[in-house]
Amino acid sequence: MKKRRIWLIIATGVFVAVIAVCLASQRHLIEYIRQISPVAAVSLVAAILLFHAFNGLLLRAVAAKFNITLTAKEWLGLPFVTAMGNYITPFSGGMLARASYLKLRHSFPYAKFISVLGASYLIYFWVAGIAGIVVVALPFERPGHSGELMLFFVGVVLTISSCALIPTIKIPGNNRVALSLNSAFDGWAFIRKDLPLLIRLALYTLATVLLNGIAFWLAFGALSDEPLPFRSIFLISIFSSFSILIKVTPGNFGISEAITALSSGILGIGAGIGLMASLVIRAASLIPIFILGPIFSFLLTRELTGNKK
Repeated sequence: MKKRRIWLIIATGVFVAVIAVCLASQRHLIEYIRQISPVAAVSLVAAILLFHAFNGLLLRAVAAKFNITLTAKEWLGLPFVTAMGNYITPFSGGMLARASYLKLRHSFPYAKFISVLGASYLIYFWVAGIAGIVVVALPFERPGHSGELMLFFVGVVLTISSCALIPTIKIPGNNRVALSLNSAFDGWAFIRKDLPLLIRLALYTLATVLLNGIAFWLAFGALSDEPLPFRSIFLISIFSSFSILIKVTPGNFGISEAITALSSGILGIGAGIGLMASLVIRAASLIPIFILGPIFSFLLTRELTGNKK
């Protein structure tokens, strides 16, 4: 564990240093931050709030499948507590806090939580892949590298679809990747039997994908004097969301920024503005997370202690 913490600190330090160097070479973009209007800032925070709210609705729908009824305080609060925990504890500690709460408060087994979490990732990437295909396929103002983008998104959708259609699949091995995939497939095998639930989860996931795209569009728009193509920015937001697969730094700091900057450069928006937009979104995200996160942590902790009495 000590080695993992050391590597965590080193990785975070490297990303901070790289971002600092990039910002020093893009000082003109920093000036745009001062020009962000209050309306744009409030709109961005509102989109992030709605993003977490739909994550909460998704959690509520999954919990109901296991005959667990979450109160509004729980399904709305747990996403903020999770996000806050991912920032202050290494390797997605927020997810562990969520799993612990559900175990202690509702006797929801850890193994079931992990499997359902993995299944929700499969649904997310499938929906994001479909959204990517639709956006690239639109006939007007196609982004650069349309062929490569279409191939990538089709590959994502076909890979997940093929795994989903196989009745039972087990990845051999006891390594972390194999165990995670097998847990995800177990969760998917359970969820796919309930078509109404699957449709509801897909719709909630689509809402989070769209809200993430809107947040990126607001951030990019606030940093540019000229209107930027929503299609390209939406695709950038999808690529950025794939960073949840790489959990190395607190809140995936640096990973998301790197993917956003790289995809922004590839799609012709500019790596510099992509980095700045990603940092603006992160700053806007921290506001509700570290305001509502502690509040809901207190309320849900009191819920636990009260339940023990």
